[in-house]
Amino acid sequence: MTAPRITVAIPNYNTAHWLPGAIGSVLAQTFADFELLVLDNASTDDSLAVVARYDDPRIVCNVNERNLGFAGNIHAGARLARGDYVVFVGTDDILLPDFLGEAVAFLDAEPGCAMLHGRAAWIDTEGRRFGGTDPSWARVTPGAEAMLGAYLHGFCFTTMVLRTDAIRATGPFDESWLEVIDLWLFCRMCLAGSIGHLDRVLVEYRVHPNAMSQQMSTSNLMFRRQLAAARAGFAWPEAAAIGAARHLPQAELCCARTAIEVLHLTRSGGYGAFLTSLAEIAREVPAVLLEPATWARVGFGLLPRPAIRGLARWRHRRALARTAT
Repeated sequence: MTAPRITVAIPNYNTAHWLPGAIGSVLAQTFADFELLVLDNASTDDSLAVVARYDDPRIVCNVNERNLGFAGNIHAGARLARGDYVVFVGTDDILLPDFLGEAVAFLDAEPGCAMLHGRAAWIDTEGRRFGGTDPSWARVTPGAEAMLGAYLHGFCFTTMVLRTDAIRATGPFDESWLEVIDLWLFCRMCLAGSIGHLDRVLVEYRVHPNAMSQQMSTSNLMFRRQLAAARAGFAWPEAAAIGAARHLPQAELCCARTAIEVLHLTRSGGYGAFLTSLAEIAREVPAVLLEPATWARVGFGLLPRPAIRGLARWRHRRALARTAT
């Protein structure tokens, strides 16, 4: 078979209810030269039956005999991808019709970019937009600055389109990064070249209570993973070689700020879990305590849980209204 220009990989584990939206958005792309890999991680729901409904030769379903974990499943997709480029799409996310076409055209025109990512709109469970990713990225950012940018501005994994050869040229795939394997991929691509950014919303990224990042934040696990990733990544010899290592203190502070922003989620474990998580963040990155926003967030997190939920609903309604206008 002729290799496609781009591989779209959808890692899946027991998310049959979301799969039709993700698959449908890929099949609706105006750029048609792609393969679609559904990477099923030994699901126990009817995910395979959902995939079987589609009669399209571009769809390939790879079923793991056992659950490889999120990083292992991404690794499988990187190995199996036949396209010049590869993008990993969340099962609960949506690609707008021009995404693949614009991504391929961008990377074709910018051979010095190892990957690109782009703006994404946040959508809730019902598919309503209520915000989006930080638009501060430049069209092209050198690798060293882009490594810091991953922490400073953030990124959306579903928007990341990587050169397949660049992934394989960076060395062994490191599955030890577990749930933040997207961060590993981003940082490794920073070592391979510049990072491009599509300044147009072409992806809808779903934010909901059952999302992996939300669940990890309830126990402060996301902070631990991201902080460990920063300390490992900026210590790579290759990172030092491109001048990125100097950005570690700022990256650590970004990890702490992000953890403080979602600290209220740890209240699901009571005040004890909340205070323990706050102490952990302060111990690892004391500088975050000097920022007024930290104490505003701490005050919010100390409110009774009904008040936190009520204020969160109010903020969501306000964001929906602001986005609608």
